[in-house]
Amino acid sequence: MRNLTNSVNNCSSLNICNIFSIMFFMKNIKIIPIILIVLTLSTCAFFRKEMLLAEQKEEKFTVDLNSRQEPAGEFDAQFVNGLNPFSGLKISNVTVSYFPVEDAVCLKFKYSLDNYYQFWSREAREVFIEALDKYNEDFLAQNLVRKKAYDTKIKYGTADGYLTWQQYKISLMAKANMQFLFGYTFKEKAPFFTITQGEALYQDPSKDKKRNKRLGEIPMYLTRAQAAELAALFDQKFLRSLVPDLPETPTTRSTTAEFDDY
Repeated sequence: MRNLTNSVNNCSSLNICNIFSIMFFMKNIKIIPIILIVLTLSTCAFFRKEMLLAEQKEEKFTVDLNSRQEPAGEFDAQFVNGLNPFSGLKISNVTVSYFPVEDAVCLKFKYSLDNYYQFWSREAREVFIEALDKYNEDFLAQNLVRKKAYDTKIKYGTADGYLTWQQYKISLMAKANMQFLFGYTFKEKAPFFTITQGEALYQDPSKDKKRNKRLGEIPMYLTRAQAAELAALFDQKFLRSLVPDLPETPTTRSTTAEFDDY
C-alpha cells in the first residue's frame, strides 16, 4: 500500500513538473522565432561581409587601351577559318606590343573579320612558358596522343587574361576577363601547341542587355618554332629593354628547349 502511495505521489510530482514545463514553453514560444530571425540575419550579415572582402581582395587584371605601349614584334600563328571552318587552318599574322604601365603584353590579330586584342599579365606569360616547356618535353618523348578530348586542351594549365574585341569596325569595343587554356591538338597530321582563348562575356555598363556580347572560344595553333618565337617576345628582359626609362623589374625565364623547323 505504501509503495502504491509513493508511486501516485511520484506521478503527481512528474505531472506537476510537466505542466510547469509546458506552461513555460507556451509562455516563451513567441520568443523563439525572434531568436531564429536574429541568428539568421547575423549569419547572413557575416557571410555578406566575408564575400565583400573576398571580392575586394580579388583584383581583376585589366589594361587601359590608352596607356603607353611599345611595339615588340610579330609572329605567325594558325587559326581555323572562321568564315569556312571546313577549309583547314589559315596562317595569320599576330602583332605584339608591350604596355609597361600594366606590365602587359598585347597580342593583336584578326579572326573572321573581327579584331582581337589579348592582354597577358606577367603571371600569364610565365604560365605560358612553363606550359610550353612541358609540351616540348612531351613532344620529344613522343607522349602526344591523337585523341579528341577536353583534357588535351587544358593539359598544360590555364591562366587569367583580359580581352578586348570589336566585331566589325562600326560596332563598339567590347572587353571582358577570360582565361587562356594551354594544351595541344593534332591538325593536318601534325601536333600543334594550342592557346585557347576562353569564352568571354561583355556586359554593357548601361545595363542594356541588347548591347551585351558573348564570345565563344577561339583556339590559336602554334608550331614549336612559332611558340618559341612567342616565348622570346614574352621574355621579361626583352620587354624591359623596350622601355629603358622604367625601373628595373624581375625577369621571367624563357624556354630553353631545342626545336626544329616544325
